[in-house]
Amino acid sequence: MGVDNYARGLSRVTLAVAIIMIAWGFSVVLGQPVTAWFAASTSIWMALLLISALWQQRGSFTAIAALALATAVVSRLFSILRLNPPASIAGLSPQDLDLLVATGPGVPGFELLGWFLGALVFVQFILRAASVAASADSRESSLNASALTFIRVYVGLMFVPHFGSHILGGPYQFEIYTLYFESLGLHMPAAQVVLAGSVELICAVGLTLGLFTRPVALLGSVYLLLSMLWGGHFKIGYVWALPDGGYEFGVFWAAMIAVFAVVGGGLYSADRELWRSEPARRLLPSVVWKVLAS
Repeated sequence: MGVDNYARGLSRVTLAVAIIMIAWGFSVVLGQPVTAWFAASTSIWMALLLISALWQQRGSFTAIAALALATAVVSRLFSILRLNPPASIAGLSPQDLDLLVATGPGVPGFELLGWFLGALVFVQFILRAASVAASADSRESSLNASALTFIRVYVGLMFVPHFGSHILGGPYQFEIYTLYFESLGLHMPAAQVVLAGSVELICAVGLTLGLFTRPVALLGSVYLLLSMLWGGHFKIGYVWALPDGGYEFGVFWAAMIAVFAVVGGGLYSADRELWRSEPARRLLPSVVWKVLAS
């Protein structure tokens, strides 16, 4: 049984597990006292999860990346859901506020299902990369392209826990982060939460799919450096394990993303599929086309 046959069989299993996750998610939305905000967010992303689970059966790297993104978002939302939030959050420290929306408790068992589906997606990526490398003229070049794609998808998915809590989790999470941003001395904290969550969402989608990769990567790198600055991490020190966190993690993440502002989305990206087409070549200004398609 060849690699392609294994990949096709695994794609069917992945679709089945995705459908189980979607059914479980809708049972929570319909049967538990969730807010309209949370219900709308999860319904949209579960619909995207179904679409990407069907799409990934074609074996496209972009489809696998889309499935990874939808899986991560749905898993995150149900893993941090608080059906019975505390009556009052007055007097809590910024660290306590952050922990309230970053650690759950969520729907018991949903996170494990998310990890399982994520593992299936990862194995699919490996099988797809092996299949492409086996038929490529240069096995080394193909594997390098796959490795670059994996790094791009990974740094994009790292934004999911952040925008998931900032703008998708519902009014309770939004209030917590508004108070948290206010405790950092940021002006118009509610607007800052919306702005931060929007940038994080754009970066997650753009980097994971390789869509508008260069401008999105530049945006993400600048955003992370500013986050380290406004959060006071440069004053704390370098090592991330220091109390309140040094700037090690944020700067490392920004540097990894900045690579894609230079090299673009790579061989297996939505940019390559979309912008190298003849209509795009004709309609886009040459400078814009070169930035997006190269």
